[in-house]
Amino acid sequence: MKNRILKIAFFLPTLNVGGIERVFITYANSLSEFYDVEFVLCKKEGILLKELSSKVNVYNLGNVRLANSFYYLRKYLKQNRLDCIITGGDYPNMVLVLASLHLSHRPKIVISQHNYFNIEIEHLGLWAKFSKIWTRIIYPYSHKIIAVSDGIYKYLIYDLKQKPTKIIKVPNPINVKEINVKSKKKCEFNLPDNYIVFIGRLGAVKNIYMLLDAYEKARLNECYLVIVGDGVDMMSLQKYAIKLSKKKRIIFTGATNNPLPVLRNAKSLVLPSFSEAFPTVLLEAICLGVPVVATPTEGAKEILNNLPNAYISNSFTDSDEFAKLLEQAYCQPKIDLSSYLKIYDEKVICASLINSCI
Repeated sequence: MKNRILKIAFFLPTLNVGGIERVFITYANSLSEFYDVEFVLCKKEGILLKELSSKVNVYNLGNVRLANSFYYLRKYLKQNRLDCIITGGDYPNMVLVLASLHLSHRPKIVISQHNYFNIEIEHLGLWAKFSKIWTRIIYPYSHKIIAVSDGIYKYLIYDLKQKPTKIIKVPNPINVKEINVKSKKKCEFNLPDNYIVFIGRLGAVKNIYMLLDAYEKARLNECYLVIVGDGVDMMSLQKYAIKLSKKKRIIFTGATNNPLPVLRNAKSLVLPSFSEAFPTVLLEAICLGVPVVATPTEGAKEILNNLPNAYISNSFTDSDEFAKLLEQAYCQPKIDLSSYLKIYDEKVICASLINSCI
């Protein structure tokens, strides 16, 4: 291994917009400076493809659905002598572990946990419940499990019954210089000067209905609410917003591969989720000095603990309380807190990843 360049792969369904996708792109681009790095995709699609470095190869399993990718992924693993392959997300984690079992040359299988099933079962139904059961059975067959936060680390041990020796804590990496450069690019949306912003997938766990209710109640002086992202709840959220008195000041932009110009110019970032393991968007907001209003998820509490310009609610469902926090954050100036982010620097995090997994 010392006489050759390590070959590392990342496995995901696509490179559509998402937190895990962005994190893995950061890993891949940084590691490609020193190692042979490849992205393995079920479908070579997604607006984040353009974010990959030219040094990162992209392997298409054949435009298959994740549910049908087992055979193609196993064939890829047989034909390519990898040192390590990394994935994230409940279903990709399980597919990769199962596809790699009993291979004559089995690379290091590294999976990563980014959510809490005990919270998501309530909001995602039977899929989350069965996923929790299967992860307890399948996860032990991986070599390492990445916990992206202290909360996830404890959750893997006490709820998913994984061995502490198998788990490594590796928070999501960021590149402060890159964040600042991208945030100064021209915004692709024509937005008003005065707005607060949500950035993320539009699904049940993100709790956007509560955000809309809170925004409706908040006194924000003609301030708009900009919702950046796409997802299964997009149409129903738009229908709900139309019923509100502030409907003309609620903007759904859809997805973008670079939301940072929108974030940079926002009065505040809002994150009303029921569950967040380690939301990178909070680190990006801190980097840009943007005030944050969030619900008390484990990830938000870990990142925002005792930081100025950060407001964490006591409840996930109290829109009156959240509205008051929106008002408080709206009045706050931006503060440079970039020095706080040194521990999340991508070079530091990537070195930790390699040392722990290879």
